[in-house]
Amino acid sequence: MPVVLVTGAVFGALDALWLGVVSGDFYDDRIGHLLAESPNAAAAGAFYVVYVLGLVHFVVRPGLRRSPRRRALLDAAVFGVVTYATFDLTAMAVFRDVPLVVVLVDIAWGALLCTLTTAVALAVLARLARGRA
Repeated sequence: MPVVLVTGAVFGALDALWLGVVSGDFYDDRIGHLLAESPNAAAAGAFYVVYVLGLVHFVVRPGLRRSPRRRALLDAAVFGVVTYATFDLTAMAVFRDVPLVVVLVDIAWGALLCTLTTAVALAVLARLARGRA
């Protein structure tokens, strides 16, 4: 359970920073007309739970057993690209007015978010494991 909690906390904090501060008006300026006035909290919560469970299952847990950790970071980047591209390219295919720049930036963010989350989670979990030893 600590793996899921640590990964979820890191992922949530980084994504909140991206959406709330770093990306600024990037999404509103380009796809604001497609966005709801306020997010659906239940759907957002479900997304974060499912996404973090997937990241833990496919990347973080295997990364805990693997050395060197570079492979886990590569797996994290690939996971981010594949999962974010799934949404972004589907949105571009079925919705009007989804600009390519939004798709590319969002896919890059997915890769970076998963890589940073994995790096921090693995470091924190390794430190916690050393503290128990």
